[in-house]
Amino acid sequence: MSTKTIIKIVYDNEATKGYISGWGFSAIIQKNSKTILFDTGWDGIALIKNLEQSNIHTEEIDYIVISHNHWDHLGGLSTILNSSKSPEVFVPKSSFSSNLKAEITRFGGIREIGEKFEELNEGVFITPELKTEIEGVTEISLMVQTKRGFVLICGCSHPGLDKIIDKAQFKGKIYAVIGGFHGFEKLEKLKEIELIIPCHCTRKKKEILNEYTENAKECFSGLELIFD
Repeated sequence: MSTKTIIKIVYDNEATKGYISGWGFSAIIQKNSKTILFDTGWDGIALIKNLEQSNIHTEEIDYIVISHNHWDHLGGLSTILNSSKSPEVFVPKSSFSSNLKAEITRFGGIREIGEKFEELNEGVFITPELKTEIEGVTEISLMVQTKRGFVLICGCSHPGLDKIIDKAQFKGKIYAVIGGFHGFEKLEKLKEIELIIPCHCTRKKKEILNEYTENAKECFSGLELIFD
């Protein structure tokens, strides 16, 4: 069994050759022989094509984590569930409607994340849901342990990336942050982060890439990261 962790961006506003771009975000995490899909972008057909381009088939997906209830992060969920083998789906407890949760349970199990960390798999944690300033929206993130620290994967960071980092640090050192940072402006908070990959909805993406030239990298569908 490989001890390496592989993270692939499979849905983003930008895409490399052979991949489809689209408004939204999704990433695949492979660790300890388990495959986790974090968010599903807007377009399920495009997501499946990007997964196939990454040599990932929907039948391989063991878990799906949906960061929050905005369609650019869960729009592809029904398409994925219709073509997969009933993966367990994890959602924020306070912001998914009963109707949506009922639809998800038609295809498999659903787990609601509340005020505690949830260990999804060995070395993989879901952060507690955090409130946002948007009515009816709470958000969860994913933490993946590596030898250099945790890789924190965010959806849109509506609660504030600084608050998500502060909460995640209860589990240990944050080595990398990947995902949408939304309107995050406290760029000094990223000084101690060794790898920064702003994706999708990050308003200050150019500023982050310019300020942290050694640590920050471009995000795009097709990006693959390998960690020990």
